[in-house]
Amino acid sequence: MAGLKPSFTTGVAHCDRNWGLPHSMLDVVRQEASIELTPERLRAANIHPETRLATDYLNHFNEVIMLLELVPSMPDCIDDVLTWRPATYDEHFHRSHYRDKELAIAAFEQAPVGPRRRFLALVDEMNAVMLETIGQLREHAGTPMAGYIAEEACDRLKHLAARTSGVMNAVAQDDDDGEGASTQDAIDALMTR
Repeated sequence: MAGLKPSFTTGVAHCDRNWGLPHSMLDVVRQEASIELTPERLRAANIHPETRLATDYLNHFNEVIMLLELVPSMPDCIDDVLTWRPATYDEHFHRSHYRDKELAIAAFEQAPVGPRRRFLALVDEMNAVMLETIGQLREHAGTPMAGYIAEEACDRLKHLAARTSGVMNAVAQDDDDGEGASTQDAIDALMTR
Protein backbone atom coordinates (compact mmCIF):
# COMPACT_ATOMS: atom_id res chain seq x y z
CA MET A 1 0.00 0.00 0.00
CA ALA A 2 2.62 2.51 -1.05
CA GLY A 3 1.45 6.11 -0.77
CA LEU A 4 -1.29 5.28 1.73
CA LYS A 5 -1.17 6.48 5.30
CA PRO A 6 -3.48 5.67 8.21
CA SER A 7 -5.86 8.46 9.11
CA PHE A 8 -5.35 9.88 12.60
CA THR A 9 -9.09 10.02 13.20
CA THR A 10 -10.32 6.80 11.56
CA GLY A 11 -7.24 4.60 11.31
CA VAL A 12 -8.24 3.82 7.70
CA ALA A 13 -5.53 4.14 5.09
CA HIS A 14 -5.94 6.98 2.61
CA CYS A 15 -3.94 8.48 -0.21
CA ASP A 16 -1.89 11.50 0.86
CA ARG A 17 -2.66 13.82 -2.06
CA ASN A 18 -2.47 16.96 0.01
CA TRP A 19 1.33 17.10 -0.03
CA GLY A 20 1.30 17.10 3.75
CA LEU A 21 -0.95 20.19 4.01
CA PRO A 22 -4.02 20.15 6.26
CA HIS A 23 -7.24 20.12 4.22
CA SER A 24 -8.22 23.65 5.31
CA MET A 25 -4.80 25.05 4.32
CA LEU A 26 -4.96 23.26 0.98
CA ASP A 27 -8.41 24.75 0.36
CA VAL A 28 -7.01 28.23 1.02
CA VAL A 29 -4.10 27.63 -1.37
CA ARG A 30 -6.50 26.43 -4.07
CA GLN A 31 -8.84 29.37 -3.48
CA GLU A 32 -6.03 31.95 -3.62
CA ALA A 33 -4.65 30.38 -6.78
CA SER A 34 -8.05 30.78 -8.42
CA ILE A 35 -8.42 34.47 -7.51
CA GLU A 36 -7.42 36.72 -10.37
CA LEU A 37 -5.74 39.93 -9.25
CA THR A 38 -6.26 41.97 -12.39
CA PRO A 39 -6.15 45.78 -12.02
CA GLU A 40 -9.76 46.00 -13.20
CA ARG A 41 -10.98 43.48 -10.65
CA LEU A 42 -9.00 45.15 -7.87
CA ARG A 43 -10.38 48.61 -8.76
CA ALA A 44 -13.94 47.24 -8.87
CA ALA A 45 -13.43 45.95 -5.31
CA ASN A 46 -11.94 49.27 -4.10
CA ILE A 47 -8.48 47.73 -3.79
CA HIS A 48 -5.65 49.87 -5.10
CA PRO A 49 -4.14 48.00 -8.07
CA GLU A 50 -0.56 49.12 -7.33
CA THR A 51 -0.41 48.73 -3.55
CA ARG A 52 -3.02 45.95 -3.45
CA LEU A 53 -4.39 47.43 -0.23
CA ALA A 54 -8.09 48.03 0.49
CA THR A 55 -8.92 51.20 2.40
CA ASP A 56 -11.85 49.35 3.98
CA TYR A 57 -9.31 48.21 6.57
CA LEU A 58 -9.18 51.78 7.88
CA ASN A 59 -12.81 51.40 9.01
CA HIS A 60 -11.42 49.48 11.97
CA PHE A 61 -9.82 52.74 13.11
CA ASN A 62 -12.38 55.19 11.70
CA GLU A 63 -15.10 53.70 13.89
CA VAL A 64 -13.10 54.20 17.07
CA ILE A 65 -12.08 57.71 15.93
CA MET A 66 -15.78 58.60 15.70
CA LEU A 67 -16.34 57.24 19.19
CA LEU A 68 -13.37 59.21 20.55
CA GLU A 69 -14.83 62.37 19.01
CA LEU A 70 -17.99 61.79 21.04
CA VAL A 71 -16.30 61.17 24.39
CA PRO A 72 -15.94 64.86 25.43
CA SER A 73 -19.70 65.49 25.02
CA MET A 74 -20.92 61.94 25.69
CA PRO A 75 -18.63 60.33 28.30
CA ASP A 76 -20.65 57.09 28.19
CA CYS A 77 -19.00 56.38 24.81
CA ILE A 78 -15.85 55.48 26.74
CA ASP A 79 -17.32 52.02 27.35
CA ASP A 80 -17.47 51.40 23.60
CA VAL A 81 -13.93 52.71 23.12
CA LEU A 82 -12.67 50.35 25.82
CA THR A 83 -13.96 47.32 23.89
CA TRP A 84 -11.78 48.15 20.85
CA ARG A 85 -9.01 45.65 20.08
CA PRO A 86 -6.30 45.59 17.40
CA ALA A 87 -7.13 43.52 14.32
CA THR A 88 -4.77 42.37 11.62
CA TYR A 89 -5.67 42.98 8.00
CA ASP A 90 -6.82 39.36 7.64
CA GLU A 91 -8.80 39.44 10.91
CA HIS A 92 -10.59 42.63 9.88
CA PHE A 93 -11.68 41.21 6.54
CA HIS A 94 -12.63 37.79 7.93
CA ARG A 95 -14.97 39.55 10.41
CA SER A 96 -16.28 42.15 7.98
CA HIS A 97 -19.20 42.05 5.59
CA TYR A 98 -16.95 43.38 2.83
CA ARG A 99 -18.18 41.85 -0.42
CA ASP A 100 -14.72 41.02 -1.79
CA LYS A 101 -13.01 40.01 1.44
CA GLU A 102 -11.26 36.98 -0.11
CA LEU A 103 -9.93 39.17 -2.91
CA ALA A 104 -8.73 41.78 -0.39
CA ILE A 105 -6.86 39.13 1.61
CA ALA A 106 -5.34 37.51 -1.50
CA ALA A 107 -4.25 40.92 -2.83
CA PHE A 108 -2.68 41.82 0.53
CA GLU A 109 -0.63 38.62 0.44
CA GLN A 110 0.85 39.80 -2.87
CA ALA A 111 1.22 43.49 -1.97
CA PRO A 112 4.58 45.03 -2.90
CA VAL A 113 7.04 45.00 -0.01
CA GLY A 114 7.54 48.79 0.27
CA PRO A 115 3.91 49.90 0.59
CA ARG A 116 3.06 46.88 2.71
CA ARG A 117 5.93 47.58 5.12
CA ARG A 118 4.97 51.28 5.44
CA PHE A 119 1.32 50.32 5.87
CA LEU A 120 2.08 47.81 8.63
CA ALA A 121 4.36 50.28 10.44
CA LEU A 122 1.57 52.88 10.47
CA VAL A 123 -0.97 50.29 11.63
CA ASP A 124 1.41 49.40 14.48
CA GLU A 125 1.55 53.10 15.41
CA MET A 126 -2.25 53.41 15.38
CA ASN A 127 -2.59 50.25 17.48
CA ALA A 128 -0.07 51.63 19.99
CA VAL A 129 -1.96 54.94 20.20
CA MET A 130 -5.23 53.12 20.80
CA LEU A 131 -3.85 50.75 23.41
CA GLU A 132 -2.22 53.66 25.25
CA THR A 133 -5.47 55.63 25.01
CA ILE A 134 -7.53 52.75 26.35
CA GLY A 135 -5.21 52.49 29.35
CA GLN A 136 -5.45 56.22 30.02
CA LEU A 137 -9.24 56.27 29.60
CA ARG A 138 -9.61 53.40 32.06
CA GLU A 139 -7.54 55.37 34.56
CA HIS A 140 -9.42 58.65 34.04
CA ALA A 141 -12.96 57.45 33.23
CA GLY A 142 -15.56 59.71 34.80
CA THR A 143 -13.19 62.69 35.02
CA PRO A 144 -12.84 65.75 32.74
CA MET A 145 -9.39 64.43 31.81
CA ALA A 146 -11.02 61.63 29.79
CA GLY A 147 -12.32 64.17 27.27
CA TYR A 148 -8.85 65.65 26.78
CA ILE A 149 -7.31 62.19 26.39
CA ALA A 150 -9.92 61.29 23.77
CA GLU A 151 -9.37 64.54 21.84
CA GLU A 152 -5.59 64.08 21.80
CA ALA A 153 -5.87 60.46 20.68
CA CYS A 154 -8.41 61.42 18.03
CA ASP A 155 -6.05 64.04 16.56
CA ARG A 156 -3.13 61.61 16.53
CA LEU A 157 -5.20 58.84 14.95
CA LYS A 158 -6.65 61.12 12.26
CA HIS A 159 -3.12 62.15 11.27
CA LEU A 160 -1.92 58.54 11.19
CA ALA A 161 -5.02 57.38 9.29
CA ALA A 162 -4.45 60.08 6.65
CA ARG A 163 -0.84 58.97 6.25
CA THR A 164 -1.95 55.34 6.05
CA SER A 165 -4.55 56.19 3.42
CA GLY A 166 -1.84 57.93 1.40
CA VAL A 167 0.32 54.81 1.50
CA MET A 168 -2.63 52.57 0.63
CA ASN A 169 -3.60 54.75 -2.33
CA ALA A 170 -0.03 55.31 -3.57
CA VAL A 171 -0.58 59.06 -3.18
CA ALA A 172 2.60 59.89 -1.30
CA GLN A 173 5.53 58.27 0.41
CA ASP A 174 5.08 57.98 4.15
CA ASP A 175 6.88 60.95 5.65
CA ASP A 176 8.71 59.08 8.39
CA ASP A 177 10.29 56.21 6.51
CA GLY A 178 13.26 58.02 5.01
CA GLU A 179 12.45 56.76 1.51
CA GLY A 180 11.17 60.00 0.07
CA ALA A 181 10.02 63.49 0.78
CA SER A 182 6.84 63.88 2.73
CA THR A 183 3.89 65.74 1.29
CA GLN A 184 4.74 68.72 3.52
CA ASP A 185 8.36 68.67 2.32
CA ALA A 186 7.13 68.70 -1.27
CA ILE A 187 4.85 71.67 -0.57
CA ASP A 188 7.66 73.52 1.22
CA ALA A 189 9.98 72.92 -1.73
CA LEU A 190 7.40 74.36 -4.13
CA MET A 191 6.87 77.44 -1.96
CA THR A 192 10.58 78.29 -1.81
CA ARG A 193 10.93 78.44 -5.61
